[in-house]
Amino acid sequence: MFIVYFALWVILNGKWTTEIGIFGVIFAAALYAFSCRFMGYGFKKDLHYLRRLPTTICYGATLLAEIFKANITVIRMILDRNFEPKPQLVHFESGLVELRHRVVLADSITLTPGTITCQLEGDHYLVHCLDAAMVDGLDNGVFVEKLSQMEQKQEFMADSVTGEVQPDVPLCGWAQVERTLTDWIERGRIRN
Repeated sequence: MFIVYFALWVILNGKWTTEIGIFGVIFAAALYAFSCRFMGYGFKKDLHYLRRLPTTICYGATLLAEIFKANITVIRMILDRNFEPKPQLVHFESGLVELRHRVVLADSITLTPGTITCQLEGDHYLVHCLDAAMVDGLDNGVFVEKLSQMEQKQEFMADSVTGEVQPDVPLCGWAQVERTLTDWIERGRIRN
């Protein structure tokens, strides 16, 4: 979060000088301390979010690709003079366990041109499709597959926020840094 605050400071200033950099570090540190004290942020949460960043970026890239493909499909439908839309309401279940992943799926469906999530109750979705051709792949498409993979990966990884037990796996890179810093925090070498 400190990096986000510092980057925001630099972007809003519009230029870079040593003075802006020094004051940026000071203000970012003050905001980070405030966030940790009063808003529940902490170093462990930052590491937790940092660990999720690659899969989130991958999902975002998939979402952009699907939006692009759906745009092309809808443009073709619009430009085809003989096209007669056959709208459909589709009910399906995704099989996703976590609420946040179900909501992300509903939002992803709505962001994709030609489909709108009308209702989400539990794991039951009601989706309006512009045409019958858009129904294919809603219940087991790319979005559901990626989000299922994210859920499985999360089950395997330790959750530093909730304290789930991490299986003994060889660590490398960020995982090793996180484990070391978490140990230091628990031993009191670094204050959280």
